[in-house]
Amino acid sequence: MTPYSPTWRYLVRKRWLPSAIIEAASAAGVLREGPGGSAWFPHLDDAGVVSHVDVRGPTYKGSLTGGAKLLFRLPPKGPPLPRLVLAEAAIDALSVAAIESLRKDTLYIATGGGMGPGTIAAIEALLASIAMLPGALVCSAADANGPGDRFADRHQSLAENFKIPFARLRPPIDGGDWNDVLRARSETKGACFFGY
Repeated sequence: MTPYSPTWRYLVRKRWLPSAIIEAASAAGVLREGPGGSAWFPHLDDAGVVSHVDVRGPTYKGSLTGGAKLLFRLPPKGPPLPRLVLAEAAIDALSVAAIESLRKDTLYIATGGGMGPGTIAAIEALLASIAMLPGALVCSAADANGPGDRFADRHQSLAENFKIPFARLRPPIDGGDWNDVLRARSETKGACFFGY
C-alpha cells in the first residue's frame, strides 16, 4: 500500500484506520489497492489461495464477480491462534484490530456479509483447529442491529458446537458497526493519532 495514495487516503481519512493497521494488512497480502481509491480484501482458503475479493471504496461497495466467499483473515496464515474475532466486513475486522492494537493471540476474520456453506465450513475448520487450545475464545463483532444480532447468534451456535467459550463484542453505537466506533473514537483524538 502506497502512503498517501487514493486508497490509503480513503482508509485513513474516511475510515479512520491507523496507518499501522493498513501497513500490517498490506504486508500480510490481505489488502490491495484498486481503481478509484478502492480497497480490495481477498477471501482465502486454507492453502492461502484467493477465492473471492470484497471491494470497498469512496463510491463503491461490492465484490469482484466469480469466486466463492470464504473468509477474510488477518493474519492470513500461521499457527492456530486461540482467540477468533468474527466480523461481517473486512473494514470492521480491521477496525476491531485497530481498537485492540492488533492482538497477537487473535485471528481477525470477516465473512463479507452473508454466511453461505463455504463460509460456514471455513469457520468450522478454524474452530476445530482452536477447540483444544488453552484460552480458546470466539468473539462475535457483528453489527449492533437486528441482522448483526442474528449473525452473532449464529456465531455463538457454531462456537457451542465446538465447546468453545463465546463473547459478543457488540458495537456500543446502536445500529452501528466497529468502524463507526473507531471513527467516533478517532475523531475525538484528532488526526495526529494516526500519524498523517
